[in-house]
Order: sequence, then C-alpha cells, then structure tokens
Amino acid sequence: MYRMILNETSYFGAGCRKTIAVEAMRRGFKKAFFVTDKDLIRFKVADKIIEVFEKNRIPYELFSDVKANPTIANVQNGVSAFKADVKSLEGVAATRHKAVPTFALPTTAGTAAEVTINYVIIDEDAKKKMVCVDPNDIPVVAIVDPELMYSMPKGLT
Repeated sequence: MYRMILNETSYFGAGCRKTIAVEAMRRGFKKAFFVTDKDLIRFKVADKIIEVFEKNRIPYELFSDVKANPTIANVQNGVSAFKADVKSLEGVAATRHKAVPTFALPTTAGTAAEVTINYVIIDEDAKKKMVCVDPNDIPVVAIVDPELMYSMPKGLT
C-alpha cells in the first residue's frame, strides 16, 4: 500500500498568486510573514506578492535575509522562536504536530518543494545539503504562478 501526502490546496496558472488573499481570509489569517531572498527583490518578483498584500490590505512583514538555498543560519535567524537544533531536521522527522501554516510560491523550476514533504537546508559547517522529510512541514497552500518566473534568469526557469 502506498501513501501519498498532498497539500490541502494547490493553485496552478498565470496570475494565481492573487489567491493568496482568498486563502488567507478563508483561513482567518491576519498578517503575513513574507520570506524571500534578495535576488527575488532585485528581479521584482517579490513586488508581485507585495502588490497582492497591499491591494487586499493584508499586513505583512518582509524577511529577506535568506539565501536561494537556505542555510541553517538563515533558518535560525528567521524563526526566533525555533529553539531546537535545526540539524535535527535532517532525514525523516518524528514531529507530531503540524508546522506553522505556509503558503509556498515557487520562483524557479526545481524541486517541487511547494507540493512535497521534502526540502533542503544547507549545512555550511559540514558543507552539505541536508534533505529534510516531514509530512507536518508540507505547505498548506501551493501557488504555482508561472508569471513569478518571467523576470528570472533563463537558467533558473
């Protein structure tokens, strides 16, 4: 028997980033913690998400101290409430509770982390990628909007 774990909700198609507002309201969320990296700000991709927040009067906090492939330090800095050693996430996690609800919007054609239970964090000390697997960390909403890739370098899309 095979078990497949899927997001609660997924959207695919040009312009579907606008559903951020619909999903936030439907779920009773009051504010967004918008995590992005400096390249996405530079390429004006982040502006497309900020536009959705502002048009729908969704307060947000922007956190951009993240590398394209997040490092352990990025995770520890980004989530101040996170007390345990993040290295314990490597491999199959034994968590019992769902993570903070996440909306994932990919900006490259890559690993499909927005719709799977897998993600990667870079361990800079050990100079390796840690593959983390946890069904409780799957984003609750995946929004795959190809328009978010239009201004990115061709090698990423």
